[in-house]
Amino acid sequence: MFTDLAITQTQAIVFGLLTLPICLWVVYTDVARMKIRNEAVLTLLAVFVVAGAFVMPLGEYAWRYVHFVVALTVCFGLTMTIGMGAGDSKFIAAVAPLVALGDLRAIAVIYAFWSIVLLVGMMTARRSSALRTAAPGWIWFEDDRKGYVPFGLALAPTVSTYFYLGAMAG
Repeated sequence: MFTDLAITQTQAIVFGLLTLPICLWVVYTDVARMKIRNEAVLTLLAVFVVAGAFVMPLGEYAWRYVHFVVALTVCFGLTMTIGMGAGDSKFIAAVAPLVALGDLRAIAVIYAFWSIVLLVGMMTARRSSALRTAAPGWIWFEDDRKGYVPFGLALAPTVSTYFYLGAMAG
């Protein structure tokens, strides 16, 4: 499944290198403040707008904007109906143009993996007094946030893993 990705090796390397610092920023802000900042989302979208123009044929590049619109529409529908985080919705929409349509199944598998890792890690981390002491003020550790999951911690590594696998599949 991961050896025949639709993303090209060049796209994976360029997008991977440019989005990695943003993904790390998203992980930090989501675990510390339970927010995915608009600046991070807009920067991800800017990566596509600028770099995508250089690493994609014009037709494919233009078509990928439809990915953004569809993802934004669907995700905000989920935000309004089931309470999906607005930051998560914006993050998914900003990443959508970076993902080849043929790779949706691979993205889903990668996301499922990182979601399980997140949930297990979250249950473990919440029980660790050492982590609570090391990170005072992190909203994620507050007792009234026990029912909330900062899914940016699964979304960001999904993106980075996808680009890594695309670069290696070359």
